[in-house]
Amino acid sequence: MKAGDIYWVNLDPTIVDEIRKKRPVVVLNEGHEKHLRLAIVVPVTGWASNWAKNPFFVSLQPDDINGLRKKSAIDCFQLRAISHDRFMERIGAISENEISLVKKAIALILDIDPEHCV
Repeated sequence: MKAGDIYWVNLDPTIVDEIRKKRPVVVLNEGHEKHLRLAIVVPVTGWASNWAKNPFFVSLQPDDINGLRKKSAIDCFQLRAISHDRFMERIGAISENEISLVKKAIALILDIDPEHCV
């Protein structure tokens, strides 16, 4: 697994407003296999037009590189660590520019100056 890879994972069981079921996620951290069998991920969900002005969602157009079949959004507010046992199969990957947008969205969520995220 590499940062930017998109995998199908099983996020159940979950509670309350957590994103659930089998869905794609974007892996954010490199080197997690060296120390823990956990990966930091953000889920991918179907796009909703009302998210266009929300900085916590990064839109993705489907293409051969990311392997998605419909316009989607990376939901950066649902950042979480998950076990490697939840991973099912690799779908594709996002671009360096999209990784940068995800990092900036997470910086806003965590109240970190996004200029320090490249």
